[in-house]
This record gives sequence, structure tokens and C-alpha cells, in this order.
Amino acid sequence: MPTSKLLMIMASLILFYPIATLATSPTLTVRISNALPATGTVEVTLFNSEETFLRETYLQQSGEVSESGEFTANFVGLEEGEYAVVVIHDENGNNAYDSGFLGFGKEGLGYSKNAQPWFGRPDFDDVKLTIDSELTEIEIRLD
Repeated sequence: MPTSKLLMIMASLILFYPIATLATSPTLTVRISNALPATGTVEVTLFNSEETFLRETYLQQSGEVSESGEFTANFVGLEEGEYAVVVIHDENGNNAYDSGFLGFGKEGLGYSKNAQPWFGRPDFDDVKLTIDSELTEIEIRLD
């Protein structure tokens, strides 16, 4: 095989390998429902360890709430492992989570596994997901 053809084949493999890898690496789809009133934005935050949970964001997506109170976030190219998701519905669009009396939510807040702690925040173990396949889909309903 001539050297130029071999170089072209090698260059193609190098260029397209990352795309092929992303196509088969785990993806997490988070569907948010009941973000009512259907105003403002939803912020979906992904944490990748117990040590960083609620301290250091791993990945984050945000966007406007649909008229039906829904939003979908897709996290592509994840490594297999344990993750936790936290969702905040910024109803008034002031880029802050407004809490009411005693710190309880005035705006929507949700966790993976739809965990609802009695007081305070949940532990990582209460909300962690194991991502080990090409596509994992979850729904978080805001109440």
C-alpha cells in the first residue's frame, strides 16, 4: 500500500475515533416534569462523586421551561460510574434559588430518584444513579 494512502487511513481513524467513542459512551437523559408555573428556567446539575455532591458541579445544563412545564437535559459522553442529579426551577428568572420560611423551597427543587428528604438535603447515597449503559433515562418531577 502506498504511504500516502496509509497516512490518509490513519488520519481518518484519528479524526473520527472521538466521534465514534461518544456515540457509544453512556448518555444520561433527564426529563423534568411539573415545573409549574411554566415560567423562568430550569437548571439541571450533575455531580459525579459523594465528595463533590452539592459542592462542585461536574456538568450542568439549563434552559427555558416549556409551556407544559417540562424540560429535557442530555449529558453525552459520560464515563461509567455513579452520579447524582439536582434540579432547580428558577421560576422568576433571577438566577438564584429563592427559599421561603426556614429555607424551604419557594421555587421547585428536585433530586434524582425523586428523593424528598424530610429536613435538609439528601445524602449522595439517597440520590445516586449508576450509569453503566449507553443510555439511561430518568424523570424528575418537581412538586
